[in-house]
Amino acid sequence: MKKILILLLGVVAVTSCTKEKTIKNTQISGEIKGLKQGTVYIQQLKDSTLITLDSIVLKGTSNFYSTFDLEEPEVLFLGLNRGTSHSLDSLILFFAEPGNIKINSSLNNFSADAVIEGSKNQELYSKYLESRRALNHKSTDLIKAIVLAQKNDLLNKADSLEQVLSRNNRMLYLNAVNFVVKNKNYEVAPYITLTDIVPLSSNKLDTIYDNFSPEVAQSKYGEILKSYIDLIKQAQP
Repeated sequence: MKKILILLLGVVAVTSCTKEKTIKNTQISGEIKGLKQGTVYIQQLKDSTLITLDSIVLKGTSNFYSTFDLEEPEVLFLGLNRGTSHSLDSLILFFAEPGNIKINSSLNNFSADAVIEGSKNQELYSKYLESRRALNHKSTDLIKAIVLAQKNDLLNKADSLEQVLSRNNRMLYLNAVNFVVKNKNYEVAPYITLTDIVPLSSNKLDTIYDNFSPEVAQSKYGEILKSYIDLIKQAQP
């Protein structure tokens, strides 16, 4: 099912218009402080592969600008080729939507320093990630404590910590569900459902989907979620 879900996530593509700089319905601009030369890419996930919607070659400037047509809000990636060295820190995931979006960052901390403005879905997604981050940090600390307790033969303590970890993992699931229900009128809701709820549990997916506004239910990620729900039903005896 997970492989099917990954394939479904890359089904829909946005037409690429990278050469002509006529004004389209989406404009992305920003600055990468410290960058002297390189290439910035606007990329989209299609069939589990990143394809380039636009590429901007920068020489002697750290500012970039791109314009293209976007049919609806969806997750895109801002990629960076520094030109002189390879780095694992070369992608910024952001929730794009038609309008003016600004992405400012730095060369040294490309993804960590990213500040994204102009997208309501991105604003909501950032808030969600912040709430998830706190729970993930707690899980990491608990796992370290469990390993240490087991190493010192403190089995009762390890068992107790594992119960706390189980409850914290449950909170990760409930945090995602609550956020999705609260923000049912935004395309970020079905996206979070696909990325953070489906991998943990298939329960309540019908209820979550039925709670979406008609526009969100018919969006790219809404349709992918509906297809996944239908697959689950078909696989059931």
